[in-house]
Amino acid sequence: MLRELFFNLCLLISIHYLLRFSFRSWPVTRRGRTHAARLGAFAAATLILLLFPAQPAPGIVLDLRAVPVAFVTLQFGPLAGLLVALPATAYRLWLGGVGIYAAVPSLMAVIAVTSLLRTRVPPVGPLFWRHWPSVIAIFGVNGLPLLLLPDGLHLFAEVYPLLLVTNVLGALLAWGILSERFHVLRLTSQWQSAAMTDPLTGLGNRRQFDLDLSAMGPGDALMMIDVDHFKRVNDTFGHHVGDEVLQEVARVLQREGRGRDRAYRYGGEEFAVILRDVKGDGLPRVAERVRAAVQDTPLQANGRHVTVSIGAVAWAALSPTRLVQRADDALYAAKTAGRNRAHLWQEAPTPDQGGSLQVGNEQPAAELP
Repeated sequence: MLRELFFNLCLLISIHYLLRFSFRSWPVTRRGRTHAARLGAFAAATLILLLFPAQPAPGIVLDLRAVPVAFVTLQFGPLAGLLVALPATAYRLWLGGVGIYAAVPSLMAVIAVTSLLRTRVPPVGPLFWRHWPSVIAIFGVNGLPLLLLPDGLHLFAEVYPLLLVTNVLGALLAWGILSERFHVLRLTSQWQSAAMTDPLTGLGNRRQFDLDLSAMGPGDALMMIDVDHFKRVNDTFGHHVGDEVLQEVARVLQREGRGRDRAYRYGGEEFAVILRDVKGDGLPRVAERVRAAVQDTPLQANGRHVTVSIGAVAWAALSPTRLVQRADDALYAAKTAGRNRAHLWQEAPTPDQGGSLQVGNEQPAAELP
């Protein structure tokens, strides 16, 4: 029996080493085809473990199928744990024998205890091993129903200690493999986020903008946004107020954008917004709404107001550089026309429009209070 359980333990660790590659991004997805396929892989793992059990008595089989079931329950909830346990449970019932009266209640008890402990034990992570008492509690119920079988006390004394040790040891080793994978994915996600995020505003930075710009297509649009008289703000009130201005403008851009749009800090006091799937006159309406929202939003720290000038352009089959140039042309026209305006680039501009069509405020930018 010891040799068979040791083989089952080695099989468990090998399977979890392969299962780690089913986790490819952070945070872990909990819906969709990827999630369903992952749950299917864990269900297959329970069946494989059940194919190579130890048999201390006729009709009694011992294996570590509870470990992947407990992991899924801890990570994704009791419903997912039940789904993963279902194939192995069905196969165990098909095998028959007196042991089914202990096997099925044991697995259900593991799911129940794991569900109760989910609020106290965090999903598997780099420091999950600190919660080893809870791991013992989870697998402590596995095998208790052996006491209900004929000659159960003798069978329990012979089997239960070894089953508990191998389950706990298997969980710590197998979940340790997965926790390292999670740790790497989490760090990679943080590094990627830091590389693509402006630290002052929390918006996407120029690197992220360039990536998303190349992915634009029909129906999308681009807005370039510049804070009016920003140098005057820095010279008059100091750079800390200038930082507050940039942060406030960033918050407005995030608030006024639709869920599928994305704002970026393009550089200095200039921002960009990529709009997805803009229909009809949506571009001028969004540009004007953003301009008005910035004008009407006081700084949280001191109540001052600032304004922005906006240049907007609908997507065209051009190089990304040329598309940005068109938006910059419209932005330049908005600033030379008096600032605090939103201008839309036109395909065939008239000479006095300077390559853009005004869609926003008719008044020049107000002086800073």
